[in-house]
Amino acid sequence: MCTSFQLKAVDGSVCVARTMEFPDMLGAKLTVMPRGLNLHSSAPDGTGLAWTTQYGVVGMDAVGAAQLLTDGQNEQGLYAGALYMPGFASYEQPDADASRNLEVLDAVVYALTTCATVAEVFAAFSEITVWGASNPVLNGVPPLHLVLHDATGASGVIEFEDGAQQHRGNPLGVATNAPYLDWHYDNVRNWMPRLSAANPAPVTINGVEFAPLSQGQGFVGLPGDSGSTGRFLRATAYVMTLQAPADAPALESLSLHALNNFDIPIGMMSGVGGTGLEQDDQTKWSSIASLSAGRYIVRTQANPTPVAIDLAATDFTGGAPRQVDLAAGEFQLITV
Repeated sequence: MCTSFQLKAVDGSVCVARTMEFPDMLGAKLTVMPRGLNLHSSAPDGTGLAWTTQYGVVGMDAVGAAQLLTDGQNEQGLYAGALYMPGFASYEQPDADASRNLEVLDAVVYALTTCATVAEVFAAFSEITVWGASNPVLNGVPPLHLVLHDATGASGVIEFEDGAQQHRGNPLGVATNAPYLDWHYDNVRNWMPRLSAANPAPVTINGVEFAPLSQGQGFVGLPGDSGSTGRFLRATAYVMTLQAPADAPALESLSLHALNNFDIPIGMMSGVGGTGLEQDDQTKWSSIASLSAGRYIVRTQANPTPVAIDLAATDFTGGAPRQVDLAAGEFQLITV
């Protein structure tokens, strides 16, 4: 499970914040993908789509393989992230022309290494076939959708419905998990009376005035669970109400504070036996893609201190991806 949302600053800066929930870290590492790499995806009978990376990328890998990114951003200010869609990811059938086939776990790296904007990703994916292969680490075919943002503030998703790609604009800039994005938009309409940060006004009943007990009763009744629909509504509430800061550094700080509200500790998302959802998901890492400023920021469950990478200062040359283990250690002990 995951939560993703976009925030903007007064000066037009754009940040994308995202949590990554899973039972374990999946061997994930901070990853740099250089320009000029010759990469290829897979097809059912061998090699699929092949391409050369045009843009340098920084992100987090998925299953201990550098090419399989869960999210990241490139030096042009494009963000792409893969979020789970259990029960709602019906991929395309592989093409007879194997060179057109992109396995879904390669979707993030393909988008980020070849495209600069959301519109370019939509155009590029219109020319290929996205199929799903079973992954032993993930115990089957991973049900995913692709979440996209760029430095202009454009946002969209690529979802897989009835065996076809659906390219959907996402002006809210919010994404979680199942079901499809258009359903989440309709569901927001169900909660419109709750979507207000304003404290309720006092009411008088039979001459007795009842005032709110405290500040902070805006959004009362909004779902507080960790399910995908509840998280979508709460992220929408944050996007709607947070006061835009002045610039990118302040926006990064605001994004971090907003992310805190979607951090799920172990035990709060427990599966139910026999449902196929037995895993105990927890927030293993969170990322902030500061698209205008070109900074990728990540923190892990084992170390809440954010690590920031300046893409402008990153070496995107070389003949292979580079990976870094993010250090554990929750607190720094000091003497006062």
